[in-house]
Amino acid sequence: MKRLLFITLLMACASLAGHAVIEVDGVFYNTYWVGSHQEAVVVVGDTYDQDKEINYTGLVHAIIRDSVSFDGTTMLPVSKIGWVAFQWATDLEEVTIPNTVKIIGEAAFNKCPKLRSITIPNSVVTIEEWGIAHNESLRELHLGSGAVNLDNSAIVGNTALEVITVDENNPIYDSRNNCNGIITTVNNSMVHDRHILFTACSRTVLPREVTWIARGAYQHQGITMVILPEQITNLEYTCFEGCEYLTEIYNFSSEPQGCMGTTFEDYHYENCTLYVPRGTKEIYEQVPVWGSFRHIEEFDATTIIPGDVNGDGEITVADANSVVVIINGGSSHGHTRVPNPDGGGWIDPADVNGDGEVNIADINAIIDMILSHHS
Repeated sequence: MKRLLFITLLMACASLAGHAVIEVDGVFYNTYWVGSHQEAVVVVGDTYDQDKEINYTGLVHAIIRDSVSFDGTTMLPVSKIGWVAFQWATDLEEVTIPNTVKIIGEAAFNKCPKLRSITIPNSVVTIEEWGIAHNESLRELHLGSGAVNLDNSAIVGNTALEVITVDENNPIYDSRNNCNGIITTVNNSMVHDRHILFTACSRTVLPREVTWIARGAYQHQGITMVILPEQITNLEYTCFEGCEYLTEIYNFSSEPQGCMGTTFEDYHYENCTLYVPRGTKEIYEQVPVWGSFRHIEEFDATTIIPGDVNGDGEITVADANSVVVIINGGSSHGHTRVPNPDGGGWIDPADVNGDGEVNIADINAIIDMILSHHS
């Protein structure tokens, strides 16, 4: 009797030990326990079978099933894309994720050089460390409504990102005003009512509500200039890690923000020019991190007057003449411009009508201003 009981128990344990890796349309699956039942997980085959050289080389479009069967009868829901599942999948361009997936595991889509776009369905709740990271061809990313548990490094180093959107029903994150960034929406009980820019791309425009730039937000982006509006109060570590083309930083804050020692790279201190509001250069020079920049220059952050092209404090015919020089490709004495902290290019006194161009319409606008003043 004891022998029979032991054999029965042994067979039961064997049946609970899981199944061998199976392949469906080029994607490999195994099982894992979720509470008291089993579900399916996408895996990289050689993680589970050291005798086989299984990987995703050659797979261009990964279509992940919503359920798979290991015994030909029972269908298990696919609820997880596992650890390093598609990491270094050199040919992967597209991926279809079903609405059954709840977890994108650590480094699941890390360093896939041809991956172009990815839509995270509303079912996904968790994206772990480096879940969607370091994909040099990834241009579009959509975050679903259910994604509320994201590691700080879940979405970093995607250097080609141009479009980032978040489902409007997501309770934790948003991409308000089409800012091309993922923003942590917080309330008075979280992080002192600050709004955090979670991840960004070279086309991100910081909304006025964002006061905190989080870890790795611009990591490895190909940006050449960054604008820090006056409301930014903190920049966490590795914000600009790998931004090797960054040469200009316009900081509109009269008080230096809090920074970590690794907010910038060492070469930024040598190669970047830090522009600060007029009258604050000495303050910045005395503050850790900011004081490490070798090239700090002051600029007039708030005194640009549309029409005062030569900067003499008056709007006269001389300003109209300066616009003519600019239109003809010349450089007008006293003409300065600064980047717009709210996005949309530059604040330029020569662009009198604010249409983003300097042309004959701006000359006419200056003449109208002069005539109006003398009438």
